[in-house]
Amino acid sequence: MKVEVLKQGFKAFRKEHRRDLAGWASGFLLTFAASPLLSYAMKLTDKAGIVSATCGVGIVGLVIFASVVLKERFGKREAIGCLMVLAGTMLMGYFNKPIEIFQGYPIAKLFIVIGIIGSFTLLLCVAAWKTNKLISLTFGATAGLFIGFSLMLADLALIQSGNDFLGQLKNPFPYIALTTGTVALVLTQLAFFRGRAMVIVPTINSIMIASPPILELIVLGTVMSIMQVVGLLVILGGVLVLTTKTEGIRAT
Repeated sequence: MKVEVLKQGFKAFRKEHRRDLAGWASGFLLTFAASPLLSYAMKLTDKAGIVSATCGVGIVGLVIFASVVLKERFGKREAIGCLMVLAGTMLMGYFNKPIEIFQGYPIAKLFIVIGIIGSFTLLLCVAAWKTNKLISLTFGATAGLFIGFSLMLADLALIQSGNDFLGQLKNPFPYIALTTGTVALVLTQLAFFRGRAMVIVPTINSIMIASPPILELIVLGTVMSIMQVVGLLVILGGVLVLTTKTEGIRAT
């Protein structure tokens, strides 16, 4: 909401900009405050894809915020989108089946996949920034992907600690997860400088929701049930309904 204040540089600390800077800083800190909640959510399930799907509910909070604080319109489209996200989330959770036999986490394979995909998308971001083309889509998709990486790494951190919420702090993976999450946050800020929020927001949310199940399929061979796939598609559809309206969600 206040990301534009960063364009002021050191002038952002001046009296006339301090309120906007405080607003931006609050949002920045709230983003980090979500980390332990996401980690604890991982403790309560056995699939990062379940947690990423339920994160779709966050877009409902964004709509409420836009309506109450920003005084944006809340009509049939918004109501339908919210209901789709909530319905899809319920399907994902209700039809989840725990993994019966866990064969071990292929750590090397996960990091190879993250390294290859992450490097490729970051190079695309550099190219988009230099050419000033497809910035919203490229940066949004990469940010959503790095959030997906963060969720997978957070899941790995708990697995390595025997699902010990505090014990995971003794291994390096939660800190690597925090790093990838920070990269996603920086990419989001950069995207808002040059891109359009109405493209950035749905792209980040859609990729964030979809990437962990796909990564789990590639790395772990974990397959969702048909109803969970339906739930995931319903969530993605709801996110698109909520965030691709003509006026969009403004970044400032």
